[in-house]
Amino acid sequence: MATPNDYRAIARKTDRPMWIWAGCALVSVLLMFGVGIVVAITVLNQDDEPEAELPATWPSRSGQALRPVTMPTGEMVAALTDETAAQVLCQAIPEQRWEEILGGRTLREAGQSCHAVTAQLDVSVQMAPALPEDTSRGVPTRTTVSGKLAVVATDKDGTSLGVELVEVAPHNGASPVLNVSMRSRTVKGPETEKKARALAEALIAGAMPPGPKLPKIGENGEIPLEKTEPGPIKDKPLPVISWLLCGELGRALGVPADPAKPTFFAGCELNGVTADYSELSTAVAPTTTVAGLPTQVDGRGVVVQLTDDPAGQTLKFKGTGDLVALAEKVVPPLLGR
Repeated sequence: MATPNDYRAIARKTDRPMWIWAGCALVSVLLMFGVGIVVAITVLNQDDEPEAELPATWPSRSGQALRPVTMPTGEMVAALTDETAAQVLCQAIPEQRWEEILGGRTLREAGQSCHAVTAQLDVSVQMAPALPEDTSRGVPTRTTVSGKLAVVATDKDGTSLGVELVEVAPHNGASPVLNVSMRSRTVKGPETEKKARALAEALIAGAMPPGPKLPKIGENGEIPLEKTEPGPIKDKPLPVISWLLCGELGRALGVPADPAKPTFFAGCELNGVTADYSELSTAVAPTTTVAGLPTQVDGRGVVVQLTDDPAGQTLKFKGTGDLVALAEKVVPPLLGR
């Protein structure tokens, strides 16, 4: 390091005042110090950029924990109730596969859709009646996923992807379209379209192993009758619920089920009596019980509340005869009792 004597020697040789050389040295030191500060600030700013975290509470207030659910086969994923479809989609592939596709630890919950989050992504997956014509990301463009017709729209915030799994007219009541909505939870989020496509492909393979096709659906929702082994209706596809209803009506009425008229919408009519299942209904105002369950009986029929939620799942009976006595015979086997 230069000493005062060195600067005096330099000043004598160059005939320049010593203070000029000292000033130059000071400026150099300050410049180097300033560059160091700028670099340090830049690094600190990068380190201080807020990093998204997984939610501390899970499932969320509006979500439900995953529960054991029977997986559909063939095209039946397009005929599930919303909550069952959400459970199926969340569990159609293992947790590890979710994390491989999304790039980090993943939390999942069910509701009206399968909802998943990572530290960087928020994902919603559900079955829908038709391919979207417009999304929050703009007008989708046509493409294919797993060889099936699809539409995709992507912007800086995320991707909306719809895949038509089964060719069924929307008004017939099926939900043949897999919708994947993926958005970033961070300012500089990861690329989402490739991840959305990869997730859709994995879910299609997981939720549609070889199996039956959807039954042919008539103009008023009628489907052909298929004889089905008795059993509970929980988590069954809508047509299967209809066939189960037909079978139990026949046994309760003491008549063959062959003339029964099932519909795609989880309903059946036999000998002037109709039984309909509903995932969501108007709130039941109980007047009695059937099979120990709150039940509303009025001029419109008999409505049995199947869950703790008065506006949740119900079985409704309409027609002639003693409907309460009929319901007492039909309900227990449909609940697996």
